[in-house]
Amino acid sequence: MRADWEDVKLEAMRSALRHKFDSHPHLVRLLLSTGDEEIIEETSDDYYWGCGTNRHGQNMLGKLLMELRATYKHEKKVT
Repeated sequence: MRADWEDVKLEAMRSALRHKFDSHPHLVRLLLSTGDEEIIEETSDDYYWGCGTNRHGQNMLGKLLMELRATYKHEKKVT
């Protein structure tokens, strides 16, 4: 693991998600089909990327997916 992982992990995931979704248009359509619903990474043991057992986790994966969804919505309106 990189020594600076805690500093870069959010941007690394943001970049990975963008690359994955850009490479798979059907995933973009699926993401956009969620409308404005909150996206929650339901996991019992991850309180950073998911919601954790008590649902008080940071849900960073869900937040990044919602951010990406907003980006695609904006790009669709622009193009």
